[in-house]
Amino acid sequence: MEAESSPLAAEPAGCLFVLSGPSGTGKTSLAAAMTEADPRIGHTRSVTTRLPRSAAEAHYDYVSRDKFLSMIDDGMFAQWIHPSFDEYYGTLREPVEAALSQGRDLVFDYSPEGYLNLRRLFPDHTVGIFVMAPTVASMKERLAGRGSESADELVLRRRMAERDFDFVDQHDYHVINDDFEQTLEVLLSIRRAEKARLARQRSVLAAYAQHSRPTLLRYYDPPAR
Repeated sequence: MEAESSPLAAEPAGCLFVLSGPSGTGKTSLAAAMTEADPRIGHTRSVTTRLPRSAAEAHYDYVSRDKFLSMIDDGMFAQWIHPSFDEYYGTLREPVEAALSQGRDLVFDYSPEGYLNLRRLFPDHTVGIFVMAPTVASMKERLAGRGSESADELVLRRRMAERDFDFVDQHDYHVINDDFEQTLEVLLSIRRAEKARLARQRSVLAAYAQHSRPTLLRYYDPPAR
């Protein structure tokens, strides 16, 4: 009887939701909106060697190139990339592991390279969502409209975006960011669906196992006697 009264609801395993895709598609804004919409979704600060583009960039920790390379050697990153020029970006490993050990969710905005690097380390927890503008032309317009890159950097960002398209099929979901609020609701719905996956609720499966009996599936009716 004790097994029958045991609750079947359980806190699912933590997930790492990665909004991946080209620059200029709204990934950073959407990630911030997800944490505001649901306080249970956390985020981690990124480490970079590039200079701040504005005083509003509070989600980065800025370090020198030598310091970053030293952190790589010390195994401090869950993932890191070297996308252009002398710029490095990385996510510290410790806060990610701490969140997962507590069953908490995190959201990131990455390039596909960053997403794939994170998935290699946490394959059972990482959910890849490719975020794109309605058209390639509108993506380029948004990127140019930011005004935060030099002419050379803008050309490089466009080339990188075209390479990003090669990895769309490596993601779990594809989302068009046309209407921001609607896109946000889609992302929150994806989170709800992922949290309901049985693979993330192993304690629930264990509870059902207490009542299961070995059996064979019957694909046809037995012959009449």
